[in-house]
Amino acid sequence: MNDLEKSQKLLTAKLRPLNIISKESKISYDTIRHYASHPEKLQEAAWIRVYTLALIYDDLVSELTR
Repeated sequence: MNDLEKSQKLLTAKLRPLNIISKESKISYDTIRHYASHPEKLQEAAWIRVYTLALIYDDLVSELTR
């Protein structure tokens, strides 16, 4: 799974509340909510945002598999 797919899954699977993701990523809540509603828009997002969200996804998965 690439970083874009991880980011999209993080926001659409609702594994963690969006406000928590916003705080962890330092991306505004409105932007996170927009990406959650329209995950295809992440393709046009800055790579650092996609990468940051992918890292949060990786951390979440590693916590769940411990």
